[in-house]
Amino acid sequence: MRNDLSDIQERLADINRRAVPVLEENSRHHAALGKAITLVLTVAAFGLLTFIAIAPTEQSLKASAVVNQENRNVSSR
Repeated sequence: MRNDLSDIQERLADINRRAVPVLEENSRHHAALGKAITLVLTVAAFGLLTFIAIAPTEQSLKASAVVNQENRNVSSR
């Protein structure tokens, strides 16, 4: 009975020794994935905020372009 318990303890210790590197690697992957997701969300938010900031000026730029085009057409006649 004592021998069986010792065998079980040895096998569990062996399993734990093999599991530690795998768990450490999974932990590193999890941290890297978290950083990647944060980076993607930050870039997306920055892009959205840039679009929101520039959107109001787009209408005035289009209007200016139309006026300039009309001025060129009138002056070329």
